[in-house]
Amino acid sequence: MLERTESDVSTKSLIVDTIKLLKIVLFFLVSLTSWAQKNPQLVGGTPAGERFPALFLFSELSENLTDSFCTAAKVSPRQFLTAAHCVLETNSKSWFFPEYSKPGSHYYYSFGRDLSKPVSMHSLQIKKIHVHPLLQNCLNKGKYFPAQCQAGKLPNPDLAIVTVEPGTGPFFDAPSLPIDFNPNRPGDEIILAGYGAQEDGDITPPILKYGYSKVATPEELEKATEGTSAAEMGFLQSGFYFGSLGPLTDPKVPNLGSGDSGGPVLKELPDRIVGVNSSAVCLDGAPQTCEITGNNFFTRIDSKATIQVDRWTKEIIQEAGR
Repeated sequence: MLERTESDVSTKSLIVDTIKLLKIVLFFLVSLTSWAQKNPQLVGGTPAGERFPALFLFSELSENLTDSFCTAAKVSPRQFLTAAHCVLETNSKSWFFPEYSKPGSHYYYSFGRDLSKPVSMHSLQIKKIHVHPLLQNCLNKGKYFPAQCQAGKLPNPDLAIVTVEPGTGPFFDAPSLPIDFNPNRPGDEIILAGYGAQEDGDITPPILKYGYSKVATPEELEKATEGTSAAEMGFLQSGFYFGSLGPLTDPKVPNLGSGDSGGPVLKELPDRIVGVNSSAVCLDGAPQTCEITGNNFFTRIDSKATIQVDRWTKEIIQEAGR
């Protein structure tokens, strides 16, 4: 689902179907050779500046953020929302929680909008990382994708809520974004946002960008994923995921790429969260540097999703407030 980038040891930002050799580019792939004029920002988007003050970048690294970070949104005084694959690691055999994602460990973060300029990295001490029980059941089997571990290929929620210990710093001073649990409908205007890849696929320096798109119909997504393994991976199950078209299908819309994983899907007036950046699917046989996709997929958190993630999300947030 949306992600961080690959390293020699683990694939933190990319989800790879090793059987189909399908590269799932986790979060905003921000470049298109077909784009008439190359744009160093999110395709069809713009630098966020001071907008979206609840959004930030986080990583297990305190410096040299070359390929190991995700986007997140603060949702309560001591919690943030991101993608599950952002807090997990994988090797050739299984998915698991690494040492840096365990209670007592630290994440490093920045609310800087353009990390090409000097910024301070701050730390958050992890109290607990919450993932949905369905996903935890798969992790217990060393699996991740629904086709690998769930009867009937039920989707695994690519969603994590991180609760941190009390502290000081920009995170604790920042406002929280509310979550809108009303269902998204085809044609609804949405905002994609994240710190991900630039025009050439390079994700450094990270720059927070955003762009407008629309919720696609299931038929549009199915057509946009022809020639991919998206259906087998569970992304076309609209009961849990929803999506938008990517620049390969419509060059006027933004696209997810490495580093945008975990960022919120937003609606405005007022700004609120309606989903979580999860993945973009490249065509089978595309090069590993695939930057052009026809779709974006987001984890549903609304009240009509097949799995009641809304109830789970509310319970986790309320629990932290007690």
